[in-house]
Amino acid sequence: MNNQIQKLPMYNIQTRYLKVNIPGLIVIIAIANFLCGCSNSDKREKQTKVLYSAINENDTARLKLEFGEKAFDGQLEISYKGLYKDSGSVNGIIKGDTLKGTYYFQRYGIPKWERIPISLLKRDSKLIMGVGDMEIYMNMTFFKKTVPIDYENVKFIFEKIR
Repeated sequence: MNNQIQKLPMYNIQTRYLKVNIPGLIVIIAIANFLCGCSNSDKREKQTKVLYSAINENDTARLKLEFGEKAFDGQLEISYKGLYKDSGSVNGIIKGDTLKGTYYFQRYGIPKWERIPISLLKRDSKLIMGVGDMEIYMNMTFFKKTVPIDYENVKFIFEKIR
């Protein structure tokens, strides 16, 4: 077997086992990229952006959501009497008229991030933030499955502002 590498024309690379044609490789990559790009654009779901606000006595909350067909994503900020606030991201799934997900937030002035469950019920053009008993399993906080989430005695009812 010949261990020497042969010199080839400028756009070809010769190794011991493989000969690569650079212009052909570039064309194949471009075609694959084009085909993948076309198929991904068809699969993107339409997203609707909505801004909500809620007030409960001296506490206020702002919720900015992007809705897809089966999921939501956004930002939630809760201000307590104007003195301190929780702010972070929310995301989750949509099942019928209920949005269930996670609120990943940071309390004002505290560098630690926290993650808690969130449940929102759609009623007319409002979102009702449910409250429920929580439990920790494997260092993650969840609503207890044995206790239903309460959407009647709530702190925040969000109304659309745009």
